[in-house]
Amino acid sequence: MSERLKARMKQLKFISSMFSMAMDEFNNVMGPETIQTIFRLIGERQGEAVEKRLREKNHIEEWTPELFAEKVSNDVIDAAVGTGASEINISNNEISVIIKDCPFKRAGIKIANKFYCTYTEGLIETIAKKALGIDSFKSLELRAVAKCDCRFLLKL
Repeated sequence: MSERLKARMKQLKFISSMFSMAMDEFNNVMGPETIQTIFRLIGERQGEAVEKRLREKNHIEEWTPELFAEKVSNDVIDAAVGTGASEINISNNEISVIIKDCPFKRAGIKIANKFYCTYTEGLIETIAKKALGIDSFKSLELRAVAKCDCRFLLKL
């Protein structure tokens, strides 16, 4: 590993450590419900921006469930957790989104408080609402509560 890369890794570990300590203090001062609400709102705002970016970048006039699955898996989820770490299945009027890894956990951040799950929920639900006009969204499983994957169900 190059010296430059070692130095960057050291910086990122420091930033991660500071972020983790800040989140602990925010939790102590504001409480978990407030932080979850904030992360949900951040996810929703990012979801709007991501859907717009994907639509413009790929010249999408009308989304289909298949196009949603491809673009969200490849350009959004896999970009955060690595290639092949997501799976999106389409069946009848449902889309299941499976995320097999957690970028927050991988960065050494505690995920048991579900702050970051609410970000992911807001992100995926908002992209799906903007792209496909889904009827409902449900979190089925979360890694934050000791499940193997995060699983979400979208109903068209």
